[in-house]
Amino acid sequence: MTILLLILLAFSVFTGLVMEFYKKKIRKDKADSSEISMVAWSFSVLFGIVTFMVTPTPPELTRTWLLILLYSVLIHLFQLPACQAVWKPVLKRWLERKANG
Repeated sequence: MTILLLILLAFSVFTGLVMEFYKKKIRKDKADSSEISMVAWSFSVLFGIVTFMVTPTPPELTRTWLLILLYSVLIHLFQLPACQAVWKPVLKRWLERKANG
């Protein structure tokens, strides 16, 4: 169970990084909230499928496609705080440093 949580957290942190990079570098802050939400959900579902495929099923859960939904929702919920607390300030400083030369 601990490995499963670590994998979910790692995918959440990575998804947060990708989302912040997408918003700032690729879309240059011109994406609306529905587009950002759709891209975040896409990454969450992708990593939910990967999590389902690579982790053993906890004994208290039945291996079913609903686990993909559960993993996707957990990744999506965890990625927002990771994005706001960690990656947003880091990427902002990096872009400012890059702009200043």
